[in-house]
Amino acid sequence: MKTKLALLLLLVMAGVHSNAQGSSVYEYFNNGIDEIAASANDTGVTGDEEKTNHVYQRMFTSPVLYGSVVRKAFSFNSDETEACSEMLAMDDKRSSVIDALLLDVYSTHPEKVAMVEEELRSENTYPAVNESEVKPQLSLHKPAMYIPDNVAGDMKTTVVKPNYWKFMGRSSLTFSQNFLSPNWFQGGENYYAMLATIDVDLNYDDQDRISFTNHFDLDLGFATAQADTVHKFKTNTDKIRVESTFGYRVVKNLDVAAKLKLESQMMPYYPANTRKFTSNCLAPFDANASIGLNYKPSLGNFKIEIYLAPLSAYNFRYVHYEDLAVALGIAEDNRFKVGRGWARHDFGTQLVVTIPTYKITSFLDVWSRLEYYTNYQRAFFQWETKFDVTLNKYFTASVMVHSRFDDSVIEDVEYGFWQLKELFTLGVAYSW
Repeated sequence: MKTKLALLLLLVMAGVHSNAQGSSVYEYFNNGIDEIAASANDTGVTGDEEKTNHVYQRMFTSPVLYGSVVRKAFSFNSDETEACSEMLAMDDKRSSVIDALLLDVYSTHPEKVAMVEEELRSENTYPAVNESEVKPQLSLHKPAMYIPDNVAGDMKTTVVKPNYWKFMGRSSLTFSQNFLSPNWFQGGENYYAMLATIDVDLNYDDQDRISFTNHFDLDLGFATAQADTVHKFKTNTDKIRVESTFGYRVVKNLDVAAKLKLESQMMPYYPANTRKFTSNCLAPFDANASIGLNYKPSLGNFKIEIYLAPLSAYNFRYVHYEDLAVALGIAEDNRFKVGRGWARHDFGTQLVVTIPTYKITSFLDVWSRLEYYTNYQRAFFQWETKFDVTLNKYFTASVMVHSRFDDSVIEDVEYGFWQLKELFTLGVAYSW
């Protein structure tokens, strides 16, 4: 008997070795084969009894689809738990192991199943089992749920594609007013002022290689001055700018990028008591296009972008009004005609350092941008920094400092080529 049982188990192990090495059935064969053999010998089971034992009989016949095996496989009590439980009788252990082997045959080689259990019973070669006498085994383990991969049924699957686009914006509208009686001891002027700002970001990032950032900002402010008798209102802040950057990530935090920036203003600016403007829409109009490297390190929520385009930045300036061309940096020796106005263009090196909006505290944000360009004959530099203080959901205060250096314009007697602007506002704001 020992020889027959050992040969039988070796054949079974060879057939299921490749598919069952990771299962508890395989582990049970390795760890408990001696125990089964010894138990079978010690219980005094004779050869005649073994021939009539239906537990072993299932292994000597052609593969049969047994209903009890399938029902146990899809019940809430897993066969693996039953096979390893020391509380079960040895025959139940043997039966559970054989059930697992038969189930493996059903799933991997269904073509080898010769008949179903009902056909086998009709031939009176297999004793009927009263399944009502088989008591279910309770398990303290979490029930194993078997969901065949190839069974979809009538279920409908909805695939939700990730949205790589991110849209955000901020707008504000601020007012200020000052009134002084004619006999105010310090003197001064009455004035009204208003400032509207809009900042919009539309960014794309596929979290792999491609990124595409777009930023639009508009600032427009008006003010009155009692000393100006010609204009009731005139602009004191006027800027419209669009900037886009397309990046392809080559290594972590480093992109090969292409950048485009367009900048101008919307309204004319008149000095006090004159009807001749010194700047206007498309006077000047600046366009800059370049290809370079964009390094984007981060430290927690603090992010910074360092963009460098060596000798690959194209700079274009256009002034729509001929009489303003020289004052706005288009010299007579390097200009060319474009429509009604004059333009200049050149190649050089560009450096842009940007700190996207960073929340220092729950109520204080900072945004900063530094830009430098040179064609090695002239240089342009500007640095903008803005602090936003959120007083509540709709009220805000901000401080903006903007410095510029441009040696292509007419030099000022007091400031030279440097220009400086500071602005403090208090008003309503809305973010989305």
